[in-house]
Amino acid sequence: MDEKDFKKFLLPFVLLLMGVLSYLVVKPILTAIILGLLFAYMFTPAYRSLNRRVGSKNISATMILLAISIILILPIILMLPLFTKQLFEVYSMLQQLDVSGVILQIFPTLASNPGVSTEIISAASHFNSNLSNLVLSIFQNTLLNLPSITFSILILLFTFFFALREGDSIWGYFTTIFPFPKEYHDRFYQRFSQVTDSVIYGHVIIGIAQGIIAGIGYYMFGIPNALLLTILTIIVGVIPVIGPWLVWVPVDGILFITGNTVAGMQLLIYGLFLINWIDTIARPIIVAERAEMNSALALIGVIGGTYAFGAIGFLLGPLILATFILMIELYRSKDTGESIVIKEASPPPLVSSAEKK
Repeated sequence: MDEKDFKKFLLPFVLLLMGVLSYLVVKPILTAIILGLLFAYMFTPAYRSLNRRVGSKNISATMILLAISIILILPIILMLPLFTKQLFEVYSMLQQLDVSGVILQIFPTLASNPGVSTEIISAASHFNSNLSNLVLSIFQNTLLNLPSITFSILILLFTFFFALREGDSIWGYFTTIFPFPKEYHDRFYQRFSQVTDSVIYGHVIIGIAQGIIAGIGYYMFGIPNALLLTILTIIVGVIPVIGPWLVWVPVDGILFITGNTVAGMQLLIYGLFLINWIDTIARPIIVAERAEMNSALALIGVIGGTYAFGAIGFLLGPLILATFILMIELYRSKDTGESIVIKEASPPPLVSSAEKK
């Protein structure tokens, strides 16, 4: 191999090596960086509108940052002590809960068969033990990781600020390294923007809205550990296809089983006619003029992404999977007019929502 060929292969190797090393450097704070970039993507239109009036990038980005900190970050910090307190209360309750007794009470015929009842008691005890250990682990990790959580929030805000301020430069840089010819840039970024909007607005925002509405109901009806249940409802609410029923329906069932019929009936009506209908009412409004991502693909991306990247995977998974398929479609046909990734809601714009005025 002559010197020219050696240099030809050396450059990709060095780039790959530096890419791996760079990933290892940012890996501990990768979640905070990604969340900061996504926040910047969402609030870029508001930043640009404000910057046209203020005329200073630093002041505009700082004002948006302070507003987001007050609206989103500060409540999370203030609610953290209550969250850990409720986790400990749930752990104590699980330690005293007789799951097998509840099952045999619901299905009394099973108690007449000694073999079946013994298996139920054993399985219920094992389930209760595992669930208690999971809650205790979350409780311990929350307390032990408070410094790390605080540092991650600071990194998130730092990334958010600079991504807002330098958004145009970042966007312009990535267009220069796009692997396809320039004439396909608009088509690809149009589709990528649609996928991103669908994940953020169509799943995350609606899931959070459903969780908050459910939380209001938990507080209204006097359900214990309402904050913890609200957080759980938000988590399952952002998962495509599944939705918040996975939390509020079992909670409602427990209310009826424990004899709290009034609260159970109230939550049942509230859930059927408000929590569930948020999706029907809010989705057309929030996803208006945007394309909707294929639900099956989104669900696969959420599940696989969570396994691969942890908590942030519910956002990264669908985006990575959809982007990969979009690039295959673009390579195959040099056009993304027909895509298995997204379903058109209406004729989309040729620029991302972050580029809108």
